[in-house]
Amino acid sequence: MRMRIHIPLLAAAALLLHGCSSDLLVRTVDQGVIEYALSFPDYDPNGLMAGMLPERTLVTFTKDRQVVELSAGMGVFRTAMITDSRQRAMDYHLAILSKKLVAHMSEREVRQLDEGTPVLTILHTPDRDTIAGYPCRKAIALFADMGQPEIDLWYTDRIGVEDPNWFGPFADIPGMLLRYEVEQYGMRMRLDAVNVKPGPVDEAKFAVKKDHEPVEPAVLQHEMEEVLSTFTL
Repeated sequence: MRMRIHIPLLAAAALLLHGCSSDLLVRTVDQGVIEYALSFPDYDPNGLMAGMLPERTLVTFTKDRQVVELSAGMGVFRTAMITDSRQRAMDYHLAILSKKLVAHMSEREVRQLDEGTPVLTILHTPDRDTIAGYPCRKAIALFADMGQPEIDLWYTDRIGVEDPNWFGPFADIPGMLLRYEVEQYGMRMRLDAVNVKPGPVDEAKFAVKKDHEPVEPAVLQHEMEEVLSTFTL
């Protein structure tokens, strides 16, 4: 007995599958957690300081907020940087042993922290790649100082955070960075996204920690410089 194929039914099924696949291709994620693997190109991986450097960082995000959490020195040194794209504000938490500080910064004060950053130009390229399951575009940061190496910047538009890079040196990148390098306080760090976990996040993540003492941004910056100066080559 021959099996009769119902053409309209097959067509409807194909249309449904096509619609689902298209939705998956264009859908963006507006809440979740990104895990990055960290490496330090200028540091000897077998050196004395290797065990003190962080190996992972987490970025928890919503449409307009992010919190970047980092722990180093076997938990002795911890930071949590909470940013708000709409308010253009940052709450920077720093904990060193029992000392816990937090500085609230306006956009102007955030920019002052980057005053020593070399002048750079962003060059967009046609290159594409998939990182942590997300399609990414490549840009290159070129520095006016010829002695400064260029930086590859891989970013995606499938993570729907408003103006996600406003507070850093790559503010002109129009998407969430998933693979890049950044230098702060003389320390160069590479970040590679290894996992993106979409889904609702705990609102408490974005609250200022009550056990941290409020200080001026200059005080927190001085403390940061003191700590990071111990991570010598």
